[in-house]
Amino acid sequence: MTDPDDDDLHGRQLLLLLLFFGTVGGGLYLLGWLTRPSFFYNNPLVCAAIAGGACYPARFLVEQFAWWNRLEQPSKRTQRRRERARERDLAEAREAAQARLVEGESESPADGGRHRRAGRGRPDWLGRFSWLGRLGGGVRPIVGGVLVLGCFAIAPLGIADARHEQQVARSAPVRSAVVLSVHVDKWSKNHDVTITVTHPGDGSTVEIDGADQLEPLPAVGDRLDVQIDPDDPSNVLAADADWTVHWYVYALFVLGALAGAAVVALFFF
Repeated sequence: MTDPDDDDLHGRQLLLLLLFFGTVGGGLYLLGWLTRPSFFYNNPLVCAAIAGGACYPARFLVEQFAWWNRLEQPSKRTQRRRERARERDLAEAREAAQARLVEGESESPADGGRHRRAGRGRPDWLGRFSWLGRLGGGVRPIVGGVLVLGCFAIAPLGIADARHEQQVARSAPVRSAVVLSVHVDKWSKNHDVTITVTHPGDGSTVEIDGADQLEPLPAVGDRLDVQIDPDDPSNVLAADADWTVHWYVYALFVLGALAGAAVVALFFF
């Protein structure tokens, strides 16, 4: 039976949970791919978030079955390997004890009753580094905590970046730029559009953001309204694009952060 105080996942349990996560997330994305264009196909992060959230009820359900609890026990192959290692250690210990006994009987009185350690014995200086073996248990929660904080940092950083462009679109003055090239990638799923213009400030060639939202597409030589990010002049936005941060953008970032934190918590805590 599972120890109620032991909440760690063991090797085979962890592999099965990873397989479940990949199956659910991959299945949702495959469903989105088969029905494309669709929400799941355009937002694979949502598939990962749903799969990560589903791991918790799935784990709760399988813990009710005896076969899941038996996975905590080592396999027969592992048991045989451990038994052979134990027998080998016992044999070496007996040999070392016998060697010390023989050396003790053959010592002369001038030796003062001292005898050397058996050659197979561990030097005393290795004991000073015994903390290395215990380091994993203390480091794992620390690493897990750092990764969880990193996951939670995704949401505010992503939202701040999206809101920054929204603020630029609201406050930056609209300027005119000459279109130099228009390229439509017919092999991409959304027919991505790349438009380059002359920078209104220094006249250099620069690619604009938001070109996918322009309808109809401008032609080479047309003049296009753009806005320049005052913090980064190389960031040029299409003035006619929609830079509003919709509610589902916030939801996606939050769900992605929660899913990442949930997966990290399963592995490190």
